[in-house]
Amino acid sequence: MSRTQLSIPVGLLVENVLTSGEPKEVIIECLQRRDYSRLLPLVKESAMDFDERLQTAADIGDDWEKAIRQGYEFKFLHINGLKRLLDFRFDRKVDRDYVQDELSLKHIQLTAEEIELLQSLIGRQWIVQAEEVEAAAEGRTESRTESRTESESSSRIPVRIRLKFP
Repeated sequence: MSRTQLSIPVGLLVENVLTSGEPKEVIIECLQRRDYSRLLPLVKESAMDFDERLQTAADIGDDWEKAIRQGYEFKFLHINGLKRLLDFRFDRKVDRDYVQDELSLKHIQLTAEEIELLQSLIGRQWIVQAEEVEAAAEGRTESRTESRTESESSSRIPVRIRLKFP
């Protein structure tokens, strides 16, 4: 069975509404009714135009409901979309939690489960690779070190994300 594939605008809509923390069926119902009052105070990016993105989904046939229920992958994802995904899904921000080096992202600290999930979302175009520990140490910043507890950071693996086909 193939995974549902979403365009960038619809995939980022899904990621944004999932940040609300509401149950999936509640999110789906709110989006179906186009009543976002329950979600908007809770989502990471409340300025996102939900109506426009739902219309895009309808226009191009992106099945956002199935994606919310069963998971999905991006059809295509540019570097800025990837950075937004990292922020929505994992609360990781460029220059705070990782470094951008042209078309790759380095020193991202993720758990094994997060790595697996991320690869399932972006694997058509991007590769998530474990970094050498010495290289990852270069990307550490004081703010990140202070914000993470010892046990939390010890279970994280430093990774690099790069294009499959440079």
